[in-house]
Amino acid sequence: MTTSACLINGYVVVAAAPLTTYIPVSHADSSPLLWYLTRALAIGAYVSLTISILLGALRSIARQTHERLSWIVDELHQFLALLAATLVLGHLLTLLLDPFLPFSLQNLLLPLNEPYRPFAVILGVLALYTMVALLLTSWFRVFMPYAFWRALHYLSFVTFILVTAHGLLAGSDVNELWMRAIYGGAVGAYVFVALVRLVGRSRPAARASRAPMVSKSVLERR
Repeated sequence: MTTSACLINGYVVVAAAPLTTYIPVSHADSSPLLWYLTRALAIGAYVSLTISILLGALRSIARQTHERLSWIVDELHQFLALLAATLVLGHLLTLLLDPFLPFSLQNLLLPLNEPYRPFAVILGVLALYTMVALLLTSWFRVFMPYAFWRALHYLSFVTFILVTAHGLLAGSDVNELWMRAIYGGAVGAYVFVALVRLVGRSRPAARASRAPMVSKSVLERR
């Protein structure tokens, strides 16, 4: 792996294929290992979360179409959600320890006075809270009415949007072709599944509305 550096607008730009990192000059003499680890954890969490959400949507589609899915789908959905949460925790920990950017625990938990791309980080903080809400309600699902739990679980789509926007606006590697492919694939799959769910919902409603008309026509013929 080749590495090069140059000074741009008060930042040392470290280019180590395939990543490009912008490092404050005051910390340029520090090792970028934690920053690369931060990015790797964030990308891993994003991929895990995306697949978990898609599997969850697949379960909903199966219910709408009265299809049966293997129990493996459900187990994988839960495992990937927990894996994403674990990777996010690691992402936050490495940010807290990374000397490149002065993140405090308050910065990571509260959307206030963010030292790096404030709007993007605020979106990340909001996404963190939605993830926590989803995990907690999943763990305590047996104590909740099913309708309430299912309605609350739609937060997963809000989480996906927030996390995607956070990554696009805050990620230092967002301009890399492979990273664009990840975001493009995730968003494309998300939109496709959302459309399938929408179509699946509209069909039962259309059938229900046509049923009285069919019954009426049959009676008139008699």
